[in-house]
Amino acid sequence: MHTSNDYIYVLMPSLSLLFLAGLLGVCWVTQPRQRFLLWLCAAFMLTAVSVSIRSVLKFEVLNHYVVLVNGLFLAGAWCLSKSFSERRHVPMHPLAVLALCSITLASLYYFANLTQNPEGRLHAFSIGVAMILLLPVPAVLRRGLSSDWLDRTLLWSYLSYAVLTMLRPTLVATFAHNGLSDAMEANSTYWLTTLMSILFFALLFTVLICAVTIRDTVRQLRTERDLDALTQVLNRRAFGETAQHRLADKHLYPMALVASDIDHFKRINDNWGHDKGDEVLQLVSRAMQHNVRSNDLVARFGGEEFMVLLTRIDLPGAEQVARRIGLELRNDQKVLPDGPAVTLSFGITAIHNANQLEGALRQADQLLYSAKNAGRDRVHVEGRLYPDISFEQTMPADHPMALLM
Repeated sequence: MHTSNDYIYVLMPSLSLLFLAGLLGVCWVTQPRQRFLLWLCAAFMLTAVSVSIRSVLKFEVLNHYVVLVNGLFLAGAWCLSKSFSERRHVPMHPLAVLALCSITLASLYYFANLTQNPEGRLHAFSIGVAMILLLPVPAVLRRGLSSDWLDRTLLWSYLSYAVLTMLRPTLVATFAHNGLSDAMEANSTYWLTTLMSILFFALLFTVLICAVTIRDTVRQLRTERDLDALTQVLNRRAFGETAQHRLADKHLYPMALVASDIDHFKRINDNWGHDKGDEVLQLVSRAMQHNVRSNDLVARFGGEEFMVLLTRIDLPGAEQVARRIGLELRNDQKVLPDGPAVTLSFGITAIHNANQLEGALRQADQLLYSAKNAGRDRVHVEGRLYPDISFEQTMPADHPMALLM
């Protein structure tokens, strides 16, 4: 008969799992978009309930509830597998899970009630749990290993737990003094090994998951701080910080700075509404991102002005990039199907060292506004002479854009 102290002793692993589940639940409440936290919380709770029942019931009574108790453990394994798949954004295959659970529970019933074979029961259960845990792993491996050490550590810890679960009966049978002969007892080597491994990996998963969640939250906050909410390109502050890192890399020279501004943007807002104006800003952002490379930077400096830092490029090459962006916009009539083509004016200057950024920003801005004055939808490049002409003063009265003035 168990005393009250005995119950406290055998229930300690379950209580620890419930505590970890509560901790993960709190994390999920603060980060509801991280759904894998909720699945891991459910996994720990179901495992805790199953382990506590298994710890306090005698073997003779446990046989009558073998499907229920082990079904709870299998449900916990499924939740753990689901948490891992959610974290890595891979499919879970619920029909495969259902089939594995059904086969495992049928095997348990057969070995527990029809053949009274405890060893077969333990092997069947361990293999079933491990197979459920391993379901999302092939899809994760096909995507390749993450470069982040936390994600890699989480993957290898998860794999280790699945493999240990599968091999636990074999390892205990091989190395334990009594083998599996007393495996159904609450104080057996097999059951103590099971409790210790579950608790160890639960602690490890919790620490890793909390670290990953904190890391992802910091990244999310940094992204929200650095990106313009509407266009999803860098804002002015983030451009300044990131550009300094690019300018410090000598391998990225020569560079060019491209300042651009949407032509007649106020008229677009006035005549087609601010929603269409927002769509135009997003269209310009997409066109710029289509035409730059991974080391280049695109930023919205405010209003309708954009800035692009191009790396490993000379001024003629930068001019070609600007013209490609302008051509893409002129050919896209989806945003303003009944209006004029969306056009940009550009000013381009070269950057040869890390101390030039502020001066280059001013010079590119001056070239941009000279392009505006020369007639808009133009590219003005450093080192060339351009006439300073006011477009509005030279526009014919019957020009389509003059009618919008």
